Amino acid sequence: MGRPAHGRVLIRVARDAQQPAVPLAAAGLIVVDDDHRVLMAQRPTTARFAPGAWVFPGGLVETHDGLDNREVTDESASQLALDAYRVAAVRECLEETGVACLEAAVEPAVMATVRQRLLAGGGLMETLAAEGVEPALPTLHYVGFWTTPPMSPLRYSTRFFMTAAPDHGLNPEVDGVEIVDACWMTPADALQRHRQGGFALLPPQSAQLRHFAALAERQRLLDWAQAGPAVLQNRAG
Repeated sequence: MGRPAHGRVLIRVARDAQQPAVPLAAAGLIVVDDDHRVLMAQRPTTARFAPGAWVFPGGLVETHDGLDNREVTDESASQLALDAYRVAAVRECLEETGVACLEAAVEPAVMATVRQRLLAGGGLMETLAAEGVEPALPTLHYVGFWTTPPMSPLRYSTRFFMTAAPDHGLNPEVDGVEIVDACWMTPADALQRHRQGGFALLPPQSAQLRHFAALAERQRLLDWAQAGPAVLQNRAG
């Protein structure tokens, strides 16, 4: 009697293991300066997902960003949901790199306090409101949507936004936990470093950087983003 029961358990486990993980909502921010450079950030080699890879600043969308359910079972997103992704993109970029995309400049001491509160788990909108500051959400243009393939044990449904670099605080200061290095570089330079080795890129970053490099030869990246382009995306299958 023990053998059939044990066999059924093994079959059930095997079937469960074949079910793709439900992607979690995530947001990435592509910050572009006047020289067509984008802000790139390196994940630590100890990270569970994409260790050591260079990415655009970003991370999970939290409930305090305005999203009720972080599990993405429907790839469509309302404008309200997109705003939650925008909030998360600004928050993650500020937490990870110290680069703040806000409506107005903020004193360094105030910004340091804001960042500390965010790193402690505070919500972006409430934290900024306490200082009389607003995030520059209208300047975030939706340009990319990528979902981790089904075979990955960790899956994310990530929406990417492009925005202009702020006029202040452009020197990245990484948090040392989620991000261990950050720098500004042109898409072409990032791709060149990737080809030379030692500069790992994930498929979403690689594909988008190739597109940006081609665009930069004939127009400003921000002009392209502001025109409401077709969203660059993959097919998770």
